[in-house]
Amino acid sequence: MKFFKNALILLAVLSFPILAFSSDKTELNLWKRNANLYGPCGHCADFVNFSENENRKDFSEFNLYDQDGYYTVNLTGSTGTMVTLYGNKGFDTDHGYLVIVKKDDRMVEVEDLEGFTPGQWVDINTQEGSYSAFYRPNQNFKTRVASVKWGKWWTGSNP
Repeated sequence: MKFFKNALILLAVLSFPILAFSSDKTELNLWKRNANLYGPCGHCADFVNFSENENRKDFSEFNLYDQDGYYTVNLTGSTGTMVTLYGNKGFDTDHGYLVIVKKDDRMVEVEDLEGFTPGQWVDINTQEGSYSAFYRPNQNFKTRVASVKWGKWWTGSNP
């Protein structure tokens, strides 16, 4: 019995570094939400996950891509992590885009992808995380996100 107790204590001690390293992972979770399909939990939705530097010109194979609804974002990673969401496939800027740049190591949560002043950098500071955003609007952008690109893709100060 004492062996099992010691083994459990050792396992618990060894798992703490693994948990600490896993929290530093950089990734984007793009949630597809629909007010009519939330279910009993009040915020249920499926998401598509993009790892750091996983640029995707098209993610229409996502099982809920064609479902009615709108997207929200959770972004994890270190200060300076930058990702752009495009309103069309192929990184097409003609259908709107949203650039998000993390300003700290906390998770960034963006509930309204269209809630930014168009054409200028906006700083957002919340208890959950701080970030800057640059939004180029297009009709129904938050429902049409279709490609994702990591890092800076433009020259100059504004995309």
